[in-house]
Amino acid sequence: MDLQTKIDTYLAGDPKIPDDIVFRASQMFNSKLGKFNFKRKGGAKLPSMSQVGKPFCQLHAEKLGWPKAPESNSFRIKMLYGDMTEVIAVAILLAAGVEIVDLNKRVGYKTPDGDYINGELDLIIKDGNGYSLWDIKSASRFAFEKKFASYEALKENDDFGYCAQLFGYTKAEREETPEIKAGGWIAVSKESGEMKIVQANPDDEESYTNKIEDTINRYKEATEDNFVRGFTDEEEFFYRKPTGNRKLSMTCSYCSFRYTCWPDLRYERNPKSKSANAYHHYTVFK
Repeated sequence: MDLQTKIDTYLAGDPKIPDDIVFRASQMFNSKLGKFNFKRKGGAKLPSMSQVGKPFCQLHAEKLGWPKAPESNSFRIKMLYGDMTEVIAVAILLAAGVEIVDLNKRVGYKTPDGDYINGELDLIIKDGNGYSLWDIKSASRFAFEKKFASYEALKENDDFGYCAQLFGYTKAEREETPEIKAGGWIAVSKESGEMKIVQANPDDEESYTNKIEDTINRYKEATEDNFVRGFTDEEEFFYRKPTGNRKLSMTCSYCSFRYTCWPDLRYERNPKSKSANAYHHYTVFK
């Protein structure tokens, strides 16, 4: 029985979470909640596994120490939502009879040059005689329906580097678990509560790990003199007519370095729209 079927069968019945799983989840919850007080430390020699698949211009800016856009007051709460989603998903998987053999394990990916890319995988599952590695992702309705519609959809829209992260973790873990394969992603909708399994293709591992190693080589050579923007701004249209404004792409609008990369950037409401939420990052605003 595959992972999706196990989850669906469990939830379609009279689902109950046994007391021992509730206790285990409460311990996880306490640990995750403690992250609210955690402050990220800089100065790492190389990007982490959760960063290495992101657009290279973001990694380059990080290395150069560019100023970041300030985080919102609710940023830490938003991050906790993801952590809490992981706790809930793990509890449901266990209650559904899924055999989880490792959780939140620190691993290091060794590059051909002997450097290590460090990170923390979400979970390893045993199914029969095999092992597979999975990431749990909380998702907005849009991401749940579009980004996590399928493996191919995720590959085509992977600005957060989820694929490189998964395959990098898998290769790193193989030193300890030789038979392990990339499983995929367990996506949970923050709005509907639905759970969706997106299965990765293990045959893609070599392609993504080659990309990781190419990225690390570029990162080592990155300097102030060779920075290149990975994206351009876009012409704005309203009801299919150009407004004369230009705005950041979706990828750039989420980048922490957007104001440094685009010094004249303005965050403004589209004057032609009646929506109260029609705000964009404009490079040209008339």
